Amino acid sequence: MLVELADRFLAGFTFMDWMVLLMASIVGALVMTRWSQLTAIALIAYGADLAFRFAGLFLSAGDVPMNFAAGLAMARLDDHGLAAALRPFLFFALIAFLFGLRRRYAKK
Repeated sequence: MLVELADRFLAGFTFMDWMVLLMASIVGALVMTRWSQLTAIALIAYGADLAFRFAGLFLSAGDVPMNFAAGLAMARLDDHGLAAALRPFLFFALIAFLFGLRRRYAKK
């Protein structure tokens, strides 16, 4: 059961998804100055991730009418519900981890 859950979770991510998650988290951790900014930074990173994914799916629709392309992009964003539901928490955890590392090893 646990293996099936992990397989479903990992199926929702492509290499590009992992790279966007990692890069947005690194930038978010570098921009943060206090722990109280963690929620806002994680939400901004998640919003940027959604915008980039929607734009990529919308532009990849090709020569179809705009309303159909937007509907198709929204349907594809709904694929792999477990990965989509856990994505904001991944941003939150990864940014917190990277910010903690930065604070621990930064020169003062």
